[in-house]
Amino acid sequence: MSFRPFLSVPRLATVAGIALSLSLFSTTAAAQSRPGKDRPVLGEKYRLELSYAYWKPALQGSVTSDRLDLIGSRVDLVSDLNFGEARFKDWRVTLKPGRKHKLRFQYTPLTYTAEGVLTREITYAGKTFAASLPINSSLEWKVWRFGYEWDFLYKPRGYVGVYMEVRKTQLSAALQSLVAEGSFAAEAPLPAIGIVTRVNPLPDLALNFEWTGLKAPHISDRYSGQYYDMEFSGTVNVTNNIGITAGWRRLDMDLRIDRDFGDLRFAGFWFGGAIRY
Repeated sequence: MSFRPFLSVPRLATVAGIALSLSLFSTTAAAQSRPGKDRPVLGEKYRLELSYAYWKPALQGSVTSDRLDLIGSRVDLVSDLNFGEARFKDWRVTLKPGRKHKLRFQYTPLTYTAEGVLTREITYAGKTFAASLPINSSLEWKVWRFGYEWDFLYKPRGYVGVYMEVRKTQLSAALQSLVAEGSFAAEAPLPAIGIVTRVNPLPDLALNFEWTGLKAPHISDRYSGQYYDMEFSGTVNVTNNIGITAGWRRLDMDLRIDRDFGDLRFAGFWFGGAIRY
């Protein structure tokens, strides 16, 4: 499997980050020009934030598994296995020890299942699956994110920061027909670095942008790949302690773990809420 550069993703991230940063300065300047009408923004004074969301991404991509000296087929998740759209949970915890510092944890488990009929013969995990046979398939992708955010530019109506994290990624995929079954399961630690931006055009409204990514040719001679994670979101803060959130997230991942390969793209909207203490 060859790795694709995804040049459009980091370019789009750069443009979005610049646009939100410019909006931060213009919004701050406009607020300073009306000191009597300006109110402090909501949702920034807290030590602990707990958020929960439903994410409904569409899935594209393929998986490959080589076994027993057999080169695996590139199995398309949509055209071969009939995977579609599903809804998943997203958990986030943020600790804020200081105004410009955050410690963040995020857990996103995704599970897909599908039934269909193969239109071509494929080789997967050392097994051959004939065409025209019914097949059951499943895909599980879980990621734990541990990171530190430093908001180096902090204004009354927003901030710009850098984000560094370590991800633990688990990927498994299984195929089962009447005459054969094959599966693989693997996990890999992956570091990442990115940017975060928030703008508050209104005291109770926050617009957020985040981009993280990594290109790793080899890690311990077992892992290689690249991925980009981009998210746009908005938060309506009912009070300083309660917020309603919605956004759109896209994740592009091209990963090799030992002799297993995953080329996955998730993209879709999510909705949720946040509680702060």
